[in-house]
Amino acid sequence: MRTMRAILTLAALALTGCGAYAPPAPPLSALEERQTAVAMEGRPTLPTLPAATAAPPPPMPDILKVFDDDPRALGSLSAPVTIYEFTDFECPFCKQFVDEARPQLIQQFVDAGVVRLVARDFPLTEIHPSAMLAAMAGRCAADQQMFWPMYETLFSTHRVEWGGVPKRDHDALIELAGRVGLDTTAFASCLDDPATEQAVRDEADAAAKLGVNSTPNFMINGQMIRGALPFSSFNMLIRRLVQQ
Repeated sequence: MRTMRAILTLAALALTGCGAYAPPAPPLSALEERQTAVAMEGRPTLPTLPAATAAPPPPMPDILKVFDDDPRALGSLSAPVTIYEFTDFECPFCKQFVDEARPQLIQQFVDAGVVRLVARDFPLTEIHPSAMLAAMAGRCAADQQMFWPMYETLFSTHRVEWGGVPKRDHDALIELAGRVGLDTTAFASCLDDPATEQAVRDEADAAAKLGVNSTPNFMINGQMIRGALPFSSFNMLIRRLVQQ
């Protein structure tokens, strides 16, 4: 029960995330103001638990499961804590997590063999016009075992070199792939393959069935946590889980 109370406390502390069900996007300058306003009106939280014990989490769909040599996973196979990160490369709150909490999370827990960090796609296509294309770019980079360099490049260059205009962004992402060191011919072919988009959609649909409804969302040993949590919250939760 102490662990569950801690998890609920962390959920209450969670920062806001990008909403999943907004109308079509207005111009980008107004978009971020609207996203922030919507998020602040109702920050996602964990549902109320029964008085006794929480229900077990739903089984992870095969399409989301991490496998031994998964190119979108970091950390030891034997790590006692697994964190699924459901992300959108155009989400400003996802970038906040990447910039502020993720470096310490990797240094203190992933590199130490305590956490395995797994990225999965949840592009919010209703409000982020190029989110699907960026998710496809990450998946195509994963095909060449270069997901994480592409992941970091997508976040660091969003709204600087790409973002919000899919037709323009298509070529920009191919250029970024070459800069990362990918085979651009294979990358472009993957990016233009309808099967790549379908794979992203299937993954997002499976995540939604688990309760993912915004970004970033995290599933930590089966418990859903929402929002751009500060590292201190990850630190507290991980240490409590390891002590169980």
